[in-house]
Amino acid sequence: MNKFHYSTREIGGVAVFDLKGAPTFESVQEVAWKIQKNIRRHHFHQIILNFKEAGPMDTIELRRLLTVCIRPKHSVIYGASPDMAHFLEENCFSGKVDICADEKEVAESFGPFLFDKDPDKRYLDKGAKTTRESLGYQLESRRSHRMHVAIPLELRITSPQNEIVTTKAIATNISEGGMFVEYLDLESAGKITRMEPVENLPVEIHIFKSANFPDEYHVAGRIRRKEIRKEQLGLGIEFQENLQGL
Repeated sequence: MNKFHYSTREIGGVAVFDLKGAPTFESVQEVAWKIQKNIRRHHFHQIILNFKEAGPMDTIELRRLLTVCIRPKHSVIYGASPDMAHFLEENCFSGKVDICADEKEVAESFGPFLFDKDPDKRYLDKGAKTTRESLGYQLESRRSHRMHVAIPLELRITSPQNEIVTTKAIATNISEGGMFVEYLDLESAGKITRMEPVENLPVEIHIFKSANFPDEYHVAGRIRRKEIRKEQLGLGIEFQENLQGL
């Protein structure tokens, strides 16, 4: 395994620090210092520490690394192993730090901070006579809270080889005719990135029940574009049919 290091990306208004490689006390010290410097320089208030590609670390290394969560207003630990999650729950830090097992819990933890209002991520529903008839409006009207929030979902994408690839993602923007989804899990993002071409591939969207969305739905879509920023993968998906409730 490679030396312990990290990379940085953003989803909406949240900074993601992807931890990678085999930790040692010295390398954890160095990474923690660099992340703290990064947080101060860019004034990050919401952060995610992604442990999915990090090797096991002892309690001293873990405590040192988690000092980076002191300055931000809200931090999430994502991708922790069962042993690490148990340790964190037993020795937990403060109300500023959430331990999230999956995208659903991450979306519930951050809610509106993951939502991206970039107009380039919005789709118009050309078939709807009015905005209220659009599928995006129907989805938005089912939100539990009267604010824009990220919604966790599962995507079943049919590859160019007619294979079904199932991944979990987070919808960071919903508009009249479609949604923009982003990947937190780099392994899942890699599966989609290796698909070429990805544009126009059909996708089944499964929207889970969550704190921000009280119902469960399926809807068909089609990928219209792929956006990659550093390691951050986003997909623009156009809706193809009406909601199907479960």
